[in-house]
Amino acid sequence: MAGTDASTGAGTGGSERVEIVTRGERRRSFSAEEKVRLVAETFQPGETVTTVSRRHGICTSLLHRWRRAARGEVPSRRAARPRLLPVRLVAPDAGPTASPPPPVPDIAPVPIEVVLRNGRVLRVAVTTGLAAVARRAAAREA
Repeated sequence: MAGTDASTGAGTGGSERVEIVTRGERRRSFSAEEKVRLVAETFQPGETVTTVSRRHGICTSLLHRWRRAARGEVPSRRAARPRLLPVRLVAPDAGPTASPPPPVPDIAPVPIEVVLRNGRVLRVAVTTGLAAVARRAAAREA
């Protein structure tokens, strides 16, 4: 690792020491045996993930990931984002009106977001009737 002195250029009158750390090595790879050994080390009495990671020069998040894998947890990047579907509003007199679907048990009602042509977002309850949504959308697009 190399260090270099540099000024922040903030013009405060004094100079500040800044260390620039560069990494010349390639990404390390670990065998399955090494991973098992390091994860087992984190479960020893008095040991923590942080102390084991510092001792071996490994990022703590990597050890946490290996521990989750050892417990059989499936890695997930992020919570699944809701899928957005295009919606076209038609005039209420354009056809027969359908009754709203019955509520689904064990699911909390989530508001529906309608992005209007002018960029505004209209949030309505799932139970809001089509005519009411159309009126609200027309009022906010005016």
